[in-house]
Amino acid sequence: MSEVANAVAAAFRPSAAPFAVSSAVRALVAGGTLLLLGWTIGDWDRLGVAYLGAACSVAFVVGDSYRGRVTGLCAQAAGAVLGLVVAGSSGGGAMTMVVVATAAGAVSGLVGAVGPAGPAFGMMLSIGVAFGQFGGSSLGPIAQALWYLVGAIVVGVVHFADWPFSRGVAHRRATIGVYDAGADLCEAIGRRDAHGARSRMAAASAKARNAGWDARAERVAHAIAALYAEGSPVPPQVVAGLRTAARQLRAGDPVEVSARWTATAGLRAMTQALSGPGSQPPRVVDHDLHPPLLPSLTGAAVPNAVRMAVCLGVATTVTLAAHDPRHSFWLPLTVAVIVRPEYASIVVRTVNRIAGTIIGALVAAAVLMLWDNGFAIAFAASLGLAFAALTAPKLYALSVIGLTLSAILASSMGHADIETPAIRVLDTVIGAVIAVVFGYLLWPGARRLPQQARLDDALDAATRYLDDAAAGPSRDRTAFVRHRDDAYLRAHGAKAACLAAFAEPPPIPARARQMLPLAMEVKEIVDEITLISLSVDGADPPTAPAVDRTRERLHDLRSAASAAAAP
Repeated sequence: MSEVANAVAAAFRPSAAPFAVSSAVRALVAGGTLLLLGWTIGDWDRLGVAYLGAACSVAFVVGDSYRGRVTGLCAQAAGAVLGLVVAGSSGGGAMTMVVVATAAGAVSGLVGAVGPAGPAFGMMLSIGVAFGQFGGSSLGPIAQALWYLVGAIVVGVVHFADWPFSRGVAHRRATIGVYDAGADLCEAIGRRDAHGARSRMAAASAKARNAGWDARAERVAHAIAALYAEGSPVPPQVVAGLRTAARQLRAGDPVEVSARWTATAGLRAMTQALSGPGSQPPRVVDHDLHPPLLPSLTGAAVPNAVRMAVCLGVATTVTLAAHDPRHSFWLPLTVAVIVRPEYASIVVRTVNRIAGTIIGALVAAAVLMLWDNGFAIAFAASLGLAFAALTAPKLYALSVIGLTLSAILASSMGHADIETPAIRVLDTVIGAVIAVVFGYLLWPGARRLPQQARLDDALDAATRYLDDAAAGPSRDRTAFVRHRDDAYLRAHGAKAACLAAFAEPPPIPARARQMLPLAMEVKEIVDEITLISLSVDGADPPTAPAVDRTRERLHDLRSAASAAAAP
């Protein structure tokens, strides 16, 4: 029982991320804009679809990277529009509807492995199909798609209108974070708190990488990784140099730091990083670490597609069997958002979804009892939209409260029904049961550690990085950079997956606790490989013994990880 209680507590534990105040204000502006639009056209059916587009879009425009937010917004809109058009154009026969929903689930699972935008497109494809089949809108499929785009465009405009004036702000803020976290880590090397400082440095580097870091910030981050791998106390002058660079960036000045450190490969790399040019254009990589878990790997894409197809096929069948139009798209929608391994486990998403839906439905019921006109309901829906955006970085359950409130009220514009909140709660519970039974309890391997937490992919990436690092100047520079980024990305993802597994039901948390130290060792080995690459580039004495030791560590770690992951 204590394991179950700990898992439930972990599932509801808020993250350390700050509230998204700016996103909440922008979402409120978007809601107000749609409110004025509805007041002008006097058609709450059209506005309800637009509000659906806005509510779904808000979840994908939270973060610091404009590129990541634009990609997420466009991907989810494309998925939703395709789903709406396909569902509305495929006929209303029961068998056809089940086949379409099943096919959408399969595609949704497969595209999750394509890249950062894959999960957004896949999830909204399934939701678009569900709304097109069960949304009950009087609009045709093309009109629904267009009004959905209206809501998405409004959210996009209010979130990206300031881009021409602040396009470099996120990049500069993220770069400053690298220097600050790097200085803190250099001070901590050799102390007991060095591991925590290294984790903060990794987070700062990931944030800067996503924002598009310049050549100097990238070199500084890898030089600091090498210093950490060396394990020797860092001269105070290095720490002072990093803090000076951070102050210069805050003041809007170019980085000018005098650096003359040559005792080790790491110090020489830091000298080159701080004194070298840093004006090259930002290098934005194709990876995005904003979601708590990385996109599913190619080897897991097909099983994930089958699981999504089965769950959405069952959800659609149950919805059809109810023979009650009030049981609308909310049931398959619940399945579509829970069975997404890219964001969190099914169990974690389920408990958060149910709790958030119940609270959001209660608030919506209170609103519908107090007001029955479209203007007041639309205003409350916009407040729900803002709350969803505000709490998105903290806890999924909190965000679901706002999304549920906004969605229920959006569907009640022009025809308020006090029974709708209760029906939505029932649909959520049924959908959650389907997701848990068919996507977890009956699914082979569901009670094993997640793929990333088993470390195989992280160790493979580290091995490729080591092969390139040992090759020296003769290596393919493009492949080396790609393998280095991939090694750090997967090492970061392995640790995140182990921590996320603490919220799973027993016995997974116990296995995750065994695997976590090994995941942390992977990150240390990747830093060690960075030191090797710098030593080779710097023409230090032969590094063959160091390479052999690192290969042996990888071999031993792979054996330990296999033993820890065994049932």
